[in-house]
Amino acid sequence: MNAQINHKHYVLMGKLELSKENYAEAIQNFNIAIIAKPNDFEAYFLRGIAKYSLSDYSGAVDDFTKTLMIHPLYVRAYHYRGVANDRLSNYADAMADYKKAISLDPFSEELHIASGSTLMHLNDYKNAVAEFDTALIINPENANAYISRGIAKRYLDDLDGALSDMNSAVYNDYFNIEAVARRGMIELEREEYQEAMNDFNNALRMDKNNPLIYFNRAVAYLNLGDTTAALNDYEKVNNLDQRNALTYFNRAIIYSIKEEYDIALALYNKVIEINPQNIYGYFNRGILYYKLKDWDNAEDDFTKVIELFPDFIDAWINRSVVKFEKNDIKGAEQDQWQAKQIMAFVNEDQANVDSLFSHYSKMDYNKIITFESDFIDGNRQKTLIQFSDIDIKPRGSFIVNIKENDKYYIDATLSQISQTNNLNGKLAYIVNDLFDQNHTSFINDSIINTIDNQNIRTLLNGIYNFEVYNYQRGENIFTTLLDDPVLGVYAGINLSVLQNAKAELVVNDKNYDNSIYITQKRASENLVQTQEKPDYQQSLETISIVLGKNKKNPYVWYNMGNIHLQMQEFDKAVEDYTKAIQYEQNLAEAYYNRALTLLYLNKKSQAIKDLSKAGELGIPEAYVVMKRFSE
Repeated sequence: MNAQINHKHYVLMGKLELSKENYAEAIQNFNIAIIAKPNDFEAYFLRGIAKYSLSDYSGAVDDFTKTLMIHPLYVRAYHYRGVANDRLSNYADAMADYKKAISLDPFSEELHIASGSTLMHLNDYKNAVAEFDTALIINPENANAYISRGIAKRYLDDLDGALSDMNSAVYNDYFNIEAVARRGMIELEREEYQEAMNDFNNALRMDKNNPLIYFNRAVAYLNLGDTTAALNDYEKVNNLDQRNALTYFNRAIIYSIKEEYDIALALYNKVIEINPQNIYGYFNRGILYYKLKDWDNAEDDFTKVIELFPDFIDAWINRSVVKFEKNDIKGAEQDQWQAKQIMAFVNEDQANVDSLFSHYSKMDYNKIITFESDFIDGNRQKTLIQFSDIDIKPRGSFIVNIKENDKYYIDATLSQISQTNNLNGKLAYIVNDLFDQNHTSFINDSIINTIDNQNIRTLLNGIYNFEVYNYQRGENIFTTLLDDPVLGVYAGINLSVLQNAKAELVVNDKNYDNSIYITQKRASENLVQTQEKPDYQQSLETISIVLGKNKKNPYVWYNMGNIHLQMQEFDKAVEDYTKAIQYEQNLAEAYYNRALTLLYLNKKSQAIKDLSKAGELGIPEAYVVMKRFSE
């Protein structure tokens, strides 16, 4: 009975968080509901909705699949699984889901619209139009069906039909912002700039914070010859959407034409900061550096383009010009020769062009030509975790410390120690946050002195000295406990993390001391040679000893993985995190760090699955990483 009440409560709380767009919090509530009642389909389905809203399409598919295992005739689960599969580019699976859903509910106009949208992604615009026709037979007033059919007709080069459909969409739903904006975009293509301007103005009256509308109105202004107004609208886009690289790029081009090179340069820098693999950002910035007679930076940018896309003819030609300016005649001639070789290859047979680009498509060609441009209102971005601008870094290692609340992990021994010694909080495994300015210590001399057990007092004393950065004293204390049959594992974990932190501090001190003398030397580039890397060997040896005695402890395996990651032994790190997960299937940090390591190893599909699991288990940053690397 209690489980039943808990289940309903957490489903209700999850729904409430969904309605407030707090998707990560919703997932945590649905997790508890699923634990309370594993065979209820609703929590799985709603968790799938939350994951989809966080751009975790793979995780959404998994949850919709679990929903259908429990309730095989649930139409909405087929529908939404189809949409999620579409976002994953699993188009055959998406169409199969829509087909099944339509067989269960043939009079759903939304299912036909979804099916038509996937057909558009397959470039099958004629059959997409037929699906939208069916949706409109079911409901002749469905504005979204008109919008979708209008887009399909536009791809069929039927601009008149597209405009007619957008008119019908506006007629049936006058306050549909997308209908008004899409009609303006069709009018742009028809070169009806004033009509487009009117529609964009009307759309902005309904939604003054829509960056996509400002972007398109800027295009209309440019075509009407009002560069100043266009720049104002582009700037508005970037105020609303600060990661929109396409808009920064367009602004940079305009400022370059206006010969305001300092502003253009700052904008190209922003483009490259957001899209560090995009060839056009480097190429155009290289041209700008050339105009500024900054030959070295121009050469560096054209070289970067060539590294990313070795068959970019213009980059070879431009670099040869720069080398001539630098009197590197031999280098310039070599670049010219390379450009001619590529041109000869392309001109020899038109099929060579296709083979050349198919080669780059295998290397994720879109990354080097497509600018990031979500066109998401910045106010909305703040409410959606996946759009957060964070530094992507692994989670830290575990230490054993006293924790009062928040997230922690615990085992039976630690639980017993906390209860029998009346600790102010719980002794638990927590991610090391001793360097965090918000860290709060729950250990002091008065607490330690209340403990009767001498070994536990020793452990707490070691933790206290670690917290106040008495590293040598803390190290000595933890070492005395390594052979203790009960506390040895906890002392060993803390000792290894302490030795790791000490190794990094020693290196920072050495590099700081060396840097004092750098400015007195003529060759300041020697700074690179004097930089040392931390020696994690002692930390690794300690955790290896602990692991030898505790082979099923997931936190030891996890910490071992972190050390191997720091040592750039990535395959070993993945193996260690996998072992940690084997012994603790809900160790969110292990999934997260393994995902980051897999991303570095360019194993994106495996990484996305781990990020989905990490997000489900309570690490919201996982959705940021997923958003950044899945598109």
